[in-house]
Amino acid sequence: MIRKLMQSYYAKISLACICIVILITGVFTYLCYGLISRQNVSEHLGNYNILANNQSAALSSRMASFSDFFHPVFNNPQAYEALCELYLSPNGSLPNETTDVLLDTMNALCASDPYCCGMLLLTRTGRLYQYDTQYVSLIPLNFVRTTFRFTPYQIQIITDSQISELSDDMDLPASHVYGLSGTLFRYNADRLENLGYMIALYSTEEFSNILASSNLENTAEFTIADSAFSVIYSSDDNYGDADIENLLAQPFRDTINNARLISDAGEDYYISSLYQNSYGYYTIYALPAENILPSTAQVSLLLLGLLLPLLCILLYSTVFRSSGRKVRNILKSMEIVGRNNLSYRMPTPRSNDEFASITHSFNHMCDELQKNVENVYLFEISQRKSELYAMQTSINPHFLYNALEQIRVQALNGHGDKAAHMLLLLSKMYRYQTRRNLFISIAEECAQTENLINLYSYRISDCEYEILADAGAKKYGIPKNILQPLVENSFVHGFSPEQENALITVTAVFPEGAEQICFTVEDNGRSVTQEGLEQIREKLRQPVMNRDEENGFALSNVNNRLRLVFGECACLQLSAGEDGTGFRVCFSIPPVLPEDLAASYSGSPAAPSGEHS
Repeated sequence: MIRKLMQSYYAKISLACICIVILITGVFTYLCYGLISRQNVSEHLGNYNILANNQSAALSSRMASFSDFFHPVFNNPQAYEALCELYLSPNGSLPNETTDVLLDTMNALCASDPYCCGMLLLTRTGRLYQYDTQYVSLIPLNFVRTTFRFTPYQIQIITDSQISELSDDMDLPASHVYGLSGTLFRYNADRLENLGYMIALYSTEEFSNILASSNLENTAEFTIADSAFSVIYSSDDNYGDADIENLLAQPFRDTINNARLISDAGEDYYISSLYQNSYGYYTIYALPAENILPSTAQVSLLLLGLLLPLLCILLYSTVFRSSGRKVRNILKSMEIVGRNNLSYRMPTPRSNDEFASITHSFNHMCDELQKNVENVYLFEISQRKSELYAMQTSINPHFLYNALEQIRVQALNGHGDKAAHMLLLLSKMYRYQTRRNLFISIAEECAQTENLINLYSYRISDCEYEILADAGAKKYGIPKNILQPLVENSFVHGFSPEQENALITVTAVFPEGAEQICFTVEDNGRSVTQEGLEQIREKLRQPVMNRDEENGFALSNVNNRLRLVFGECACLQLSAGEDGTGFRVCFSIPPVLPEDLAASYSGSPAAPSGEHS
C-alpha cells in the first residue's frame, strides 16, 4: 500500500511533510516530558523532605532541651545529693530514705517526657544502674566495656546497638531505643569533679509517629544515624544491616534539589541526606524511583505526542485512500480465491466504470472455475467409490473359496455335524456380506470376525482366540471386511491342522485422549523370516488391481482399502510376534463415526444385476 502511495509525486511531498511534523512532535514531547518529569519528582520528594526535616527537628529539639531535662535534679538539693551519694558509694548501698528520693527523682524525670522510657546511671568506677519505669525500681547491671567513648560535659547520642552493648543482662524498655548522655558532676574545691554519666532512654516511636501522621505511602525508608553512620532510627527496622556510608558514597546520575538518583542491587533510588552539624547526626531517606508514578500532565503529554502523529497518518491515508480502495478490493478478492475459497464473489459496485467491468469479469471467471473444479472433484469421488467397492467385493469370492474348501474337508472326513454348523456360520456371514453399506462400526466388525474365527477353528482341534476392543472405540467406523482377511490369513498361512495351543488375538486400543485407534491381529503360528517380511512389504506397495499373484491378495486388499479411506498413515505394519514366532499385523485409523465415513462416499454404485440385498 505504501509503495503504491509513494508512486505519486504529491504523495511523496505529503509524506515528507508528515514525517517532519512527527519528528518535531517527538522532540518536543521528549523535552517537555523530561521537564515535567523532573517537576513531578521534585514535588513528590518535597513531601519526604518535609518529613526528614521534621524528624531532624524533633531530635535536635530534644538535644537542645536536654540540659533543661535535668534541671529538676540540679535545682533540688536533696535529689542532687542522693544522686551524688549513689555515684560515690563504693558498693551502691544507700539508706532507704535516700533510695526513695532517688526513685522519686527518676520517676519525675521520665514522666516529664512521654517518649522517655527509662534511665541509665553509669559511674566513673564502672557501676551501671537501670531505672525501670514499669516497676519504679533501680536495677544494678553488669557493665561491659564497649567501643563507645563517653565525652565529659557534652551531650552525646547513643544508638540502640550501643546501648545493648553496655550490659549483657539489660532489658530494653522498648523494641528500639536511643539514648542521650549527660555528665553528672560536683564542685570539689575549685574544680569540677566528673562523677559519671546519666543516660536518658527514648523510644524511637516518636519518629514513627511523625511518618504515620504524614499520610504518605510507606514506600521510603527513613534512617537517622550518628556521624559514624551507626543507626539511631530505621523505619524498616534495619538497625544492624544498614550500609548507609556505602549507599551515600555511590556515584549518582542525577539530582533533584538535594536528592540524588543512584542504583543499588539493580534498583534505582532517590537518596537524600540532611546533616545536623550542631549535634553530628544524619537524617536520610531512600525512595525507590519506581514508586514515583507519572503525573497526569505526563500521561496527557504522552497521549498527545502519540495521537498527533496518528492523526497525521490517518489524514494522509484518508486523502489517498479513495483512489486505491477499489484496486485493493480486487487484490484482496484474488487472494481469497487463491486460498481455494471458490464460493467468494466480489460485491457488485453501484458505479458503471472500468472497475465495475473488472468486477463482473472476475465473478464470471470464479463461476466457471468453481464449476470445473466441482466436476473434477465429483469425478474423483466417484472413481474412489468405485475402486473401493470393487476391492471390497473382490475379496468375497476369495473368502468363499477358502470357506467351502474347509467345509469340503470336514464332509470328506465324515464330520457332517461340523460341516452343517460351518454352513450355518457361512450363511450368517454372507447374509451380512450382502449388505451394501461400505462402512460399519468396529463393534460389528469384531462380531463378524468372531464368526469367521469360529468357522475356521474347525480346521484346528486346539484353537483359542481373544477379541479385545476398548469400549470407547466400538462406536467408531471402519470399512467392512478389514479384520476378517487378516484373521483368515492367520488360519490359511499361519496355522497347520496339527497346530497345538493355537492362539489368535485381535485388539482395538483407543486410550482416552488418543488421536488414533490402534488395531493388532497376531497369531502364534508359523514364524516368518525377515526376508519373507520384506517380500510381503514390497507386494503391499504395489496397486492391488494390478497384481496377478495368487498369494498375498488379502493383505494387499486390506492395505489399499485403508490407504484409500484414511490415507498413507493407515497402511499395514507387518512384523513377527514378540517372541520371534507367529505373525503380527498392526494399523491405526482416526476415530470417525460410520455415518461420517459414509457421508464422504455418498452415492454408492449400482448393484450388479441379479444381486439381492
